[in-house]
Amino acid sequence: MKPTVDLVVVNFNTKTLLARCLASLRRYSGEPGSYRLWVVDNGSTDGSVPFIRSLPWVTGVYNRENRGYATACNQGIKAGRAPVIILLNSDTLATAGWLPPLVKALQDPKVAVVGPRLVTPDGFLVGAGVIGDETNPVIRGWGQPDDPALFAEPTVCLSVCGACLGLKRELLPELGYFDENYFHYFEETDYCYRARRHGYEVLYVPDSRVLHLVNGSCRNRKRLQAFFQQSKAYFDRKWRTGEETDQLRQNKLS
Repeated sequence: MKPTVDLVVVNFNTKTLLARCLASLRRYSGEPGSYRLWVVDNGSTDGSVPFIRSLPWVTGVYNRENRGYATACNQGIKAGRAPVIILLNSDTLATAGWLPPLVKALQDPKVAVVGPRLVTPDGFLVGAGVIGDETNPVIRGWGQPDDPALFAEPTVCLSVCGACLGLKRELLPELGYFDENYFHYFEETDYCYRARRHGYEVLYVPDSRVLHLVNGSCRNRKRLQAFFQQSKAYFDRKWRTGEETDQLRQNKLS
């Protein structure tokens, strides 16, 4: 069976979380031959590398240093060949039936990016799409109880959370890869904006449910805040000045 989905997980020193994530993906992602599971390790020193190597059903990509989330995602994307690409943080957990709704949504030629309903393990929403307009984006549902009646409809959005993001390989020649100037944060927002500028839709898919331990992959709040501020400054400058046109040329397939 030829894989139809590349599942790409990025890891940096989160061996325990990674083990749970991979086990959930193996349990809930369907027949093993229908997908290929990749882990891109960003120079971990916590035993993650030998753990990944011990799993015959996982293909590893190993960096000697932490190259950042956007670069690691691109490495996983380039390693695979399947038409559907799903990128995941190592602090996510798949649930029953999570994958088919995302794959189905990407069959729509208008849709370039999809994201699931993201919920914390203790039952609070942390991902239901960002709506509004670029001058006034609104994050829907953050921190609200996971009431099934809330945000229950597929919704075209400005962007969706990068903790779990679905893309189409066929659009890479047009949309390019993630902008590697983002070390952490905003790389998915940048890609969603780019997709919309090219006339495609970014879709929140509530029938897909994924658990997300927010900031589970990094507990250093000061470091996270620094990454956030750096990425936001670059994002604001890029989309304010139109640098995204030049950056797109650099990100495209050669």
